[in-house]
Amino acid sequence: MRNLWWDGFFAECSEIIWLQYLALYAVALGASIGMVGVLAAVSNLLAAVSMWPGSHFAERTRKYKLIVMVSGGVISRLPALLLASIPWITTGNPAFALVLIAAATKGFSGNFIMPAWSAFSAEFVPEGLRGRYFSSRNFARQVADLGTAPLAGFIIYHFGGLTGWQLAWVMAFALGMASTGFFGRIPDESHFAPVEYNVAARPEKSASALRDARLLWFVGASAFFQLSVMVAGPFFSVYFVERLGASTLWVGVTFAAMPLAGLISQPLMGRLNDRLGPKWLLVVSGLLFPLAPWFWLIATDPWQIIIPNAIAGVLWSANLLASFNLLLEIAPADKRPSYSGLHQAGMFFAAFVGPLAGGFLIAAIGFKLIFFLSGAGRFLSTVVLWKMVPERDSAGARGAPVVVEDALGT
Repeated sequence: MRNLWWDGFFAECSEIIWLQYLALYAVALGASIGMVGVLAAVSNLLAAVSMWPGSHFAERTRKYKLIVMVSGGVISRLPALLLASIPWITTGNPAFALVLIAAATKGFSGNFIMPAWSAFSAEFVPEGLRGRYFSSRNFARQVADLGTAPLAGFIIYHFGGLTGWQLAWVMAFALGMASTGFFGRIPDESHFAPVEYNVAARPEKSASALRDARLLWFVGASAFFQLSVMVAGPFFSVYFVERLGASTLWVGVTFAAMPLAGLISQPLMGRLNDRLGPKWLLVVSGLLFPLAPWFWLIATDPWQIIIPNAIAGVLWSANLLASFNLLLEIAPADKRPSYSGLHQAGMFFAAFVGPLAGGFLIAAIGFKLIFFLSGAGRFLSTVVLWKMVPERDSAGARGAPVVVEDALGT
């Protein structure tokens, strides 16, 4: 559990560079707004496509750690080096094609592992500790965001030209490999047996994920939420630079408000998850989520974006923790890879459609209306989840608190 904690920290250091700067790097290489939408869409399509073979392979082999190490720990790290090499190879449209290849490779290999990762982590993190533990792990990831995003922005800004970008991608690769090193230290499946605390009785033979109505409603609501996010998500940084006049340094500085707010709120979110349940936390945070994109409608200066980013930081800390824990609550132990794969496939398919639609609609109706629609969609999807995904029907499912040793010794 300690190694998984450090794995999350360094993985997030690497991922935040991809998340925050890939679109801007494509623009620096000459990509248009439409190309940025295609970039995000293709990456997410490959991520969605990876879920079926990923879940199928995980359930058949049960070699969860090996799958994560090879596909996520090695193959998904290499595209960062390709991005760093592009200025030495080509320019113009061929350069964008290489960016697209790098993003697609990372999208597939980095998400092929998700069903195996979910099942693997659930085997040694007891349910009675999951809220606290994954809250602590998310806390570490937000510390990583807080430090890495501004640092990468400073490097890009300080060195200027494409040299700064190259250094940022080399840094992303090195941090990703540090994550791989910590994950590799976790004992493999033969060293522990699945552990469950306070779990409601489940049938011995689980039905197919596609026959579980509770899962299907959860997947549908989550996908609708993700579609609403991604119709605007890839374009916030472009709007920030092109319409509000921000530099890449400002991108990093204002983004830091998100992990900082998440850091402050994360311990509370873990306690709320364990006491009131993941569905309650997911619904409350989702109903407040429109505030984040809607604030962009009235922002006029770069510093003002600190406010919606702080709001988003609090709400994402709740959303990501609760969504993962609700999925583990829904899924029978022997079907976690397929349940996780179906959920992630829905999310990534929505993330594939969203940027394509967003890029087209921004050209037709502008940024601000898209930001408004993004908030409205987040609200409506949360209402669907609230009404259609039932609570776990065992009154003692969460039961009394379980006393377990804190994996971090705190």
